[in-house]
Amino acid sequence: MTMMIGMITLRADLDSISGILQQTFAVEPFKRDYDMAFSAISEILRRYGVVENSHNLRFQFILCMQEFFDAIPQNQWRVKDPVFVKQSEEFAIAKFRQWILGQVT
Repeated sequence: MTMMIGMITLRADLDSISGILQQTFAVEPFKRDYDMAFSAISEILRRYGVVENSHNLRFQFILCMQEFFDAIPQNQWRVKDPVFVKQSEEFAIAKFRQWILGQVT
């Protein structure tokens, strides 16, 4: 029973982390508060014994984003296309969630 509650809580926290990142990306790029977003994520992760400062988490997220771009030849990047940018964000969020799961389990 405790394991089930822990999994439900972890799922809810992962969804919260995704929501924080999605809200951050909804803001105009130059007005985004990445420090606030990754500080909030850091607080969530502390509950699981994952002690990372917000700058390290932001760097880890950038590495997840980089995986998206590494998989596509640079001449095919469409950074001014909102659909392409949204795909890169969603990919990075999914990879970041996977990374978090690896840290927690």
